[in-house]
Amino acid sequence: MPSTSRPSAGGRRGSIPRLPVLSPARGPAAVAAYLRVHLYGSAVGRSLLDRCIRAVDPTDRALLTPMREQFDDEIDVARQLLARLTMIGTPGRRLVRLSSRVGLAALPAGPWVVDPLTRLGALEALRTLVVAKRSMWEILADSWVAGAAPDGDDEAGDLTARDIFVGLAEQAATQEEVLEALRRVYGLAAFG
Repeated sequence: MPSTSRPSAGGRRGSIPRLPVLSPARGPAAVAAYLRVHLYGSAVGRSLLDRCIRAVDPTDRALLTPMREQFDDEIDVARQLLARLTMIGTPGRRLVRLSSRVGLAALPAGPWVVDPLTRLGALEALRTLVVAKRSMWEILADSWVAGAAPDGDDEAGDLTARDIFVGLAEQAATQEEVLEALRRVYGLAAFG
């Protein structure tokens, strides 16, 4: 019985070349990749926060409005840290804002949409992003990144990077509590 020839992995014509396997990012490269994802997520979160503020009842807006400045400060901290860790730099604000608009184009939440289920969906989406953000700050607080000292000209006094990350994680936990309370109110209104 004649044998059929099998293609070998070697350098025969028509064979598929093997691509090198890249090792996973570690250290500063991994943190930089993590922070880039966070920056895009935080831009989506900031846009979603604005939609939630417009969609909730006026009495609940007072609970959400202070989060605007907190979100902006967190974005600045992430941008500063990313700028220290990579030569590539940080994504431009315009690109980040554009990505958040594209990501939220299908979410109909605003002053003209007061459907309880729509408001509930927006609050749940924002809460999910805040939980992810809190997790990121907690991981960074326990990582080697927390050993880095903040800029010497910083007005933070004797705060270490770890202190800053822990503070941001605690702030995110407070945001999560507010969003959970609102989610419950609007959930009961939608399903009650």
